[in-house]
Amino acid sequence: MSFATPPSSSPASVGAAPGNARQPAPSTGSLAVVLIWLWGSAALVFAMALIGAITRLTESGLSIMEWNLLAGTFPPLSEAEWLRVFDEYKLTGEYQKQHLGALSMKGFKQIFWWEYIHRLWGRLIGLAFLAGLVVFAIARFRGRWPQLAWLMPHTVFGFVLICFQGFLGWYMVSSGFDTDLIDVSAYRLAAHLSLAVIILLYFVGLGVRARSGPLPFSAAHWLNLPTALLVLVLATLVSGAFVAGLNAGLVYNEFPTMGEGLVPPDYRSSLPLLRNPFENPVAAQFHHRIFASVTVLLVAIFAVIFARRAGPGPVRFWALAALLAVFAQYLLGVVTLLYAVPIPLGTAHQGGALILLMSITLWRAHNNG
Repeated sequence: MSFATPPSSSPASVGAAPGNARQPAPSTGSLAVVLIWLWGSAALVFAMALIGAITRLTESGLSIMEWNLLAGTFPPLSEAEWLRVFDEYKLTGEYQKQHLGALSMKGFKQIFWWEYIHRLWGRLIGLAFLAGLVVFAIARFRGRWPQLAWLMPHTVFGFVLICFQGFLGWYMVSSGFDTDLIDVSAYRLAAHLSLAVIILLYFVGLGVRARSGPLPFSAAHWLNLPTALLVLVLATLVSGAFVAGLNAGLVYNEFPTMGEGLVPPDYRSSLPLLRNPFENPVAAQFHHRIFASVTVLLVAIFAVIFARRAGPGPVRFWALAALLAVFAQYLLGVVTLLYAVPIPLGTAHQGGALILLMSITLWRAHNNG
C-alpha cells in the first residue's frame, strides 16, 4: 500500500473512462441537478442515522409491532387505535420485563413517535431518491445528459440498497418481539447501521465522481492508505454498534481503566470464545476502546503525512478535516462513556462517526484523482 499522493492529473486524464476515452464535462445545469439529488439524498441518510440513534437511545424501536408500507404511513388517529397499538406493545418482553404497569399511554406515545418518525423518514428517503431516479431515467431516455450515462446503473443500485435497508430495519426490529428478550439483536443492529453508513458513503462518493467523472478500475484506487483507514473506521463503527446493541456503554463508566486495570477482570465470560466479543457487553466495550485508540493514532499520523506532502488543495483539506474529526470523535466517545451515554451525547457520538467517515471518503476520493 502506498501513502504517496498521486501526481496531478491533466484535464485529459482525470476521470477518464476505460480505453482513455475522456467524456466531455456535463453541462452546469445537468450537473447541478444531479449533485442536488445525490448530496440531498446523502443529507437525508445522515439525518436518518441521527434519528435512528435517538430511537435506539430512547428504546423506542419496539413500539410499533407491525410493518405496512402504505397503511403504516399514518399514525393512530383515534383513541381506539392508540389502545390497540399499545396493547400490541404490551406483548413484548421489553414491556413485560421493564415497563410492566409503569408505562402510561402518555409515555408510550413518546416512544411511539420516535419510531414512527424513524420509519416515516425512511419512506421519505426512498421516495426522494426514486423521484430523482425517475427524472434521471427520463432525461437519459430522451438522450439528454450523455456525459452522466455511467451514473445510471450506480443510482439504480443505490435505490436497491435503500429498499434492502428498509427490509433489514424490519428484520432487526422483529428480533425484539420475542417475549424472552428486551432488546433487538445486536447482530442485526450492527448490520442495519453498517448498511446505513454504506449507503451514505456511496452517495457521497457518487457526488464526487459526478463532478470529476468516472475512474477506470485500478488496484491503486483501492490498495492505498486512505482506503485502509476507511476500513479501520468502519470496523470501529461496527464494534460501536455492538456496544450499543448490548447496552455496553452502561458498564465501566470510567476511562482509561476498566476496573483495576486496562483489561477488565470479567472480559471472559461463560459464552463460547467466538461469541464472547459480540455478546458479552464488557468484551464489546473493551474491543471498541482498542479499535478507537488504534483509529485515532493511525488517522492522525497519516493525515499529517498526507497534508504535508499534498500541498494546498482538496487532499490536504480533507486529510486535515479527518484529523480534526478523529480527535473530536475520540474525546466525545470518552465523555459519552463517562456520563453513561445520555441521549444528546450518544446521538452526537454516532453523528461524529459519520462525519469522520465522510471526511476520509472525500480524502480518499480526491487522493484517487
